[in-house]
Order: sequence, then C-alpha cells, then structure tokens
Amino acid sequence: MTTVSRTLSFIFSQKGKPLLVMDNFVFKLNKTTNTKKYYRCENPECTMTLHTDINDVLIGTKGDHSHLFEPEQIEIRKLKHVIKERAKNETTPVPKIYDEETARFCLTSLAIAIVPSQREISTEIFVLLFLKGIIFKDSSLNKARRLQTPAIPDSQIFDIPDTYTKTLKGDPFLCVDKFIKRKTRLLLFASREQLKLLFESQIILMDGTFSASPLIFEQVYCLHAIKYQQCKHDFILS
Repeated sequence: MTTVSRTLSFIFSQKGKPLLVMDNFVFKLNKTTNTKKYYRCENPECTMTLHTDINDVLIGTKGDHSHLFEPEQIEIRKLKHVIKERAKNETTPVPKIYDEETARFCLTSLAIAIVPSQREISTEIFVLLFLKGIIFKDSSLNKARRLQTPAIPDSQIFDIPDTYTKTLKGDPFLCVDKFIKRKTRLLLFASREQLKLLFESQIILMDGTFSASPLIFEQVYCLHAIKYQQCKHDFILS
C-alpha cells in the first residue's frame, strides 16, 4: 500500500453522483465509514483501490491499474455536466449552451473527435430531467422558463423582444411584421437558411393550425421545404 501525496479532484457521473479522479483515472465510491471513504476504479475489470479520510484527503492506494487512462473522457464528462447544470438552472436554449461551453472548454483534438453532438446531449438532458421529475408540468424548470417568457399580448399592438427577432447566431429571424388592415397583423418568421431551402425546394408543403395559435391570432401557418427527404419549415403567424 502506498501513501504518496497526490492531487485528487471530482467529476460527476451520468446520474450526477461524484466520482473521484486521480492521475487521470476515475474511481467510484465503494464504501463509507465514520472516518474513511473507500474507492475502487470504475473499470469493473480493474482491481485498483484507494481510500481517503472523510474530508477526501488521500490516505493510501492498493494495486495497479490494468488499463490505460483516458483523459479526454474526463474532459467530455466535465463538459456534459456543465451543460446539463446550465440547462437545468437557466432558460438559455440548449444549442446555445452547447456552443458556448464547447468553445470555453478548449477541448483537445482527441476530445473534440469524440464529443457528443448537440442533439445527443440534448436527448440525454431531456431523459435525465424527465427521470428526475424536473420537466413535469409544474416543475421549477418550467416555472423559471415561464417567468422569462413574455406574457401573451391581448391585442395586436405589442412590441416583439429582440431575442425573438433573431436566431441563436444573431441573424434576422423576423422577416415580416406589418398590419394588412385594421386589427390584422401578419408576422413571418424564417432564417436565411430556411428561406434558401424554401426557394431551392422543388416541393413545398403548406399547412395551418388553429388550435396551437395564441388567442389574438387566427392561425399558425407553416411552409415546409423538402431536403434529404426531410421536412424543413418556416413559420407564419397570421
């Protein structure tokens, strides 16, 4: 058993439980007593163990690792945890959080090659929050997001916040905003990419819905362009 001084740090598992990191190897908590914590390597085929005092100060280790360390996996875990925490506590869209954090983390080239896509992380976040009951109807997450959302106007005369007139990249999203006649206002939302797809598409699908439209609007009307056998759409509120 060795008792050398080493630096310990912590990351979090998929379920939010703390994992100990030493020398780029990850350990999970195996047992806790009144004075000590016992950890073992998270690789089920590895017999390396260590124990600390109750304040997470290393006391000793036992055995050697039977596998190589993977520091890039630790980078990815830290990134995913930060994204999930921000998604849980903020109203910022997940794609924007993903872009901000991947840029801030300065990942190594190997980590960049294996980092999950924004869609994969978004799916993980949804599943995690659903299992924890955070995204249910009366959840604190939904309440926080609703507090940040402007109230639905009760007349056709209202100002549209800047955040709703631009895409996440800051490009124009509100294309048309005008009164056609008295008490009839037309709003057209589409990004440049959507308009380009629409103009280049040989097939355009159109449909309207009344049930999903806000009270002061008559309907939500959608135009769909086809690309790679998938529908891409622009939205019109009228």
